[in-house]
Amino acid sequence: RKPAYRRQPVQRRSLERVERILDAADAEFAEKGYEQGTTNAIAARADTSIGSVYLFFADKDAILQALATRYRDRLH
Repeated sequence: RKPAYRRQPVQRRSLERVERILDAADAEFAEKGYEQGTTNAIAARADTSIGSVYLFFADKDAILQALATRYRDRLH
């Protein structure tokens, strides 16, 4: 199983950007479904570049994995 993050966010600014990306992905998948959601749409919703998305996540699967981890952590 590959890690969720391509690059682990460390600085506050990076952590905030990753949270915006995950929030955007959550909204994108809820609205359009996982299959129809795209990384470009996630980037647009997060008000960041597609390059920033790919800086932290290898692909849409990695974003979903990070979302699942975030849900799990919030439940505990």
